Amino acid sequence: MREAVKESVREAVWYLRLTYVFTGKAIKAMLTYRCSFVINCISQAMDYAVAFLLMWVMISAFDSLNGWNAYEVMLLYSFSLFAYGIAGTFFFNIMNHLPGQIWKGGFDDVLVKPVKVLPYLLASSFICNYIAHITLSILVMGLCFHALEMPVTLWLLARIIRILLFGSLIYGGLFLIVSGSAFLVTKTDALFHIMFFFREVSYYPLSIFPKVIQIMATVLVPYGFINFYPLRELLGKEETGGLGYLAGWSPVAAIVFFTMACLFFNLSARQYKSSGS
Repeated sequence: MREAVKESVREAVWYLRLTYVFTGKAIKAMLTYRCSFVINCISQAMDYAVAFLLMWVMISAFDSLNGWNAYEVMLLYSFSLFAYGIAGTFFFNIMNHLPGQIWKGGFDDVLVKPVKVLPYLLASSFICNYIAHITLSILVMGLCFHALEMPVTLWLLARIIRILLFGSLIYGGLFLIVSGSAFLVTKTDALFHIMFFFREVSYYPLSIFPKVIQIMATVLVPYGFINFYPLRELLGKEETGGLGYLAGWSPVAAIVFFTMACLFFNLSARQYKSSGS
């Protein structure tokens, strides 16, 4: 038992070192075309900044959404965007490149390496494209907490990191489910668009949606655990409707969902059949 634990630790350290190497290469590639990268970040930041502004104007005109004011809804949006950015940094390239690798037979190159498939893909798929998402989210969070007169203490920071960590696991699980589906259907564009469309549920208080949507976003695809349930507890919201009593289950929901997504990916990968090319 002790030897198995030591071996697992050594393996984890090895994959972390591998991640460090690939991350360094990704950053160097980014710096090669730094002007293009900066322009891309600015355009993404402006796009989401406009979305934040329109959301603030819309909700301010109606005073609140089921008891959530404009700054509180913007917090929901920023937490969702931040968690999506972290997950996308490590998982988006897997989803983006895997269908083509499977279709052309390039996935053979991964299988012949002396590595485990999923840890290797995670280590080698780091991208820098989500810096704008994360930076803008931090700025909006600071603005919202200031407007809500919530001092940013170490305790608050710890809770924020906890929410973002488990929210990122849920988004990571979603990326893996879409990625794993490529082994079964090859083309996953429609699945990604569905995931991206329903992602907008996490931008608003879940309690404003019909009960069936609330249940789907809690049980089927746990978007509610990304930000709504934990922030409802953090902000002390008591609006009617919703399943707010589930706030404490956010870590469990995130870990279970991510674990199931990993199992789905690994089981789906076993269905891969080389094209022979």
